[in-house]
Amino acid sequence: MILDRNNNFDRIILIGMPCSGKSSIGKALAQHYRLEFIDMDEEIVKTAGMTIQEIFETKGEAAFREIETQVTISLSEMKNVLIATGGGIVTRDNNMQYFKKDGSIILFIHRNFCKLATTPKRIMDKRPMLKQTSFDKLLNLYKTRLPLYKKYCDIETHNDTTKDDALREMIRAIEKYTVNE
Repeated sequence: MILDRNNNFDRIILIGMPCSGKSSIGKALAQHYRLEFIDMDEEIVKTAGMTIQEIFETKGEAAFREIETQVTISLSEMKNVLIATGGGIVTRDNNMQYFKKDGSIILFIHRNFCKLATTPKRIMDKRPMLKQTSFDKLLNLYKTRLPLYKKYCDIETHNDTTKDDALREMIRAIEKYTVNE
């Protein structure tokens, strides 16, 4: 547990498409604010006792979403944390309602579709919803989820250049948001 912080929020929740930078940039953002970094996918794996790929293959997406909701409930009570969610967290309104509580900042990392579509295959194949996906399926997923990310976020930032630029933009946006609260 990381202590010695002086922020006026309890948790930062990162939402966005797979490969938008939630985990990679999220770790640096957590370090900046002296928060414990939690990767929600890792928590789902611990809870289920199997990989996300195995959950999708043996139990299906509906079972995965149920486990995801269980993990969401427990994580939503934590303080002094930054939580990198899975890309589909927004597909269930109740998940977002658990996270949308006093002390939470929900930050949407928006990555341009063209950047997502050109993510190397070796990275895309690690995500069950993107494995062996076509351009059209990815575009459909993006179009379906984009309005949900915008609906649930408190802050929208972008990750279209470098991770350092994205990190600086996130810090500025959080500082501006917390001053205006």
